[in-house]
Amino acid sequence: MGRRPDGGENEKKMIRMGCWQFDVPDYFVARYFSEIVAWAKNFQKIGVIKSIVLREGYYSESSPDEEQGAELIQVKLIAKRGRKFVEVAAYRERDRRNIANHCQKMRDLGIPPGAKLIEPPRPWIPFMPEIGSA
Repeated sequence: MGRRPDGGENEKKMIRMGCWQFDVPDYFVARYFSEIVAWAKNFQKIGVIKSIVLREGYYSESSPDEEQGAELIQVKLIAKRGRKFVEVAAYRERDRRNIANHCQKMRDLGIPPGAKLIEPPRPWIPFMPEIGSA
């Protein structure tokens, strides 16, 4: 388990939602709650690994190729059956880092978890899907 992004010493504290327990920042769970609920409802169909596209709106970094527009970052979560809960954590270290950086960035910008941001155009995507609609 990684250190909490807020620098707190309580490394093993996890958020609980029903019989699910999360080892990701509280901000992340609050921001992507509807996607997590949809995952829980469709767990048999989706499986143990869930991809989530980070919603940063116009605060997204530009991609290295400016013609491609803003970056679109995807992270993966993995669910494992624990003794009492389904434990959810970042799938890889890179996902954990991206989640922590995303949450810190959004908090630093003063964006509340429930904020709906307008996504910038991304020319390489023929249409912008409704990200996070449950």
